[in-house]
Amino acid sequence: MRFSFTLPAIFAVSVLASIKSGDPSGDDTLAILSAFADCKKDGHIIFTNTTYHVGQVMNTTGLKNVDIELKGTLEWSTDIQYWLNHSLPIGFQNQSSAWFLGGDNIHFYGHGYGTLFGNGDTWYIYSNGTSNLHGRPHAITIWGTTNSLIEGLRFIKSQMWTSTVTRSEGVELTNIYINNSCSAEASKVKRCNVNTDGVDTIYANNITFLRWTVESGDDSISMKQNSTNIYMANNTFHKGLGYAMGSIGQYPGELEIIENITAVDTYFYNTGYAGRVKSWTGRTTGSPPNGGGGGIGWARNISFTNFTLSSVDMPWYITQCTSYNGVQGGCDTSKFKIENMRWGNTRGTTDRNFVASLQCSGAAPCTGVHIFDNNLTVEKNGTKTTGYLCSNVEAPEGFNCTGKAPNTSG
Repeated sequence: MRFSFTLPAIFAVSVLASIKSGDPSGDDTLAILSAFADCKKDGHIIFTNTTYHVGQVMNTTGLKNVDIELKGTLEWSTDIQYWLNHSLPIGFQNQSSAWFLGGDNIHFYGHGYGTLFGNGDTWYIYSNGTSNLHGRPHAITIWGTTNSLIEGLRFIKSQMWTSTVTRSEGVELTNIYINNSCSAEASKVKRCNVNTDGVDTIYANNITFLRWTVESGDDSISMKQNSTNIYMANNTFHKGLGYAMGSIGQYPGELEIIENITAVDTYFYNTGYAGRVKSWTGRTTGSPPNGGGGGIGWARNISFTNFTLSSVDMPWYITQCTSYNGVQGGCDTSKFKIENMRWGNTRGTTDRNFVASLQCSGAAPCTGVHIFDNNLTVEKNGTKTTGYLCSNVEAPEGFNCTGKAPNTSG
């Protein structure tokens, strides 16, 4: 199923701004913000083919009928203490951002070479494998945006999550390239590029992701709380964790949903998974971002089909074991419901002899799980991949469980 929305209409540009770089202070942020203020309505903002240095947070929301053309590079400063103290809070976990961009009828395009460079190696070394470091910013957040198109951008070495789409509806993001690989120096750090997701959705509806290429150390594309009607196609993932639904169910007693998610025609190279759903346990231990649990709601109607895998560790994965760092157990306590999964028509190779590991909660067993037409072989020996590990999966369709799924958080 393809979800649709109205693409930005052609409108008469009344204000044109070509932004000058090279401010004597070494920071071009004020010039950028001035251009957005001048062109906030019916405007056309041009970043020319040069490098712009960004040393401050940018909030450029409330735009209306605006073209943004990136022909050069936006390079974020490495003043870690500034960003830790000033990045813009997103309102989910302790996540924050370097740039809020939002409005109605926006067209942000980079011609395939316009680049956002986050100087991520500095962050990878500084965070030293710490998960969800407070103040470590996302490169960009699409905030409060409707009827908009974002295309042809390159993101290199993002600071943390590359991008977030939140409180937005009717947005297409297409032809996006992301490379958050580590330098030789940063690679000395354990889990050097943890939290370098390609994109996450939060309170987002009717969002489309087409032709993304993502190399990351974490989720490639992820749906988080209250993400509905998402369509993804013709994407390519290198390393990282593939399509990730969640984690979700982190906030005690809060209703959260992930619903009507479709991904098709995707290539995976050396990823941890192809598609997975990940919820917190029903027990509350600690507090977000690295603690929580006890949330309610559902992940429902998720379709992953026509995938090609090359050396993927575990193609299909469900876990309801996520908990506070180091806290074990409680895997049967989650009341967050996972149902109506349709995963299959997949070919390629796996690292192990498992097609799926499905660890569902005893308090809310998974229902309507249909896994079908997986033509997979084990990379190292060419034998057919046959294993299906299951816990609390009611009436599995298209497969037989061959063992019990381990209690791991994934």
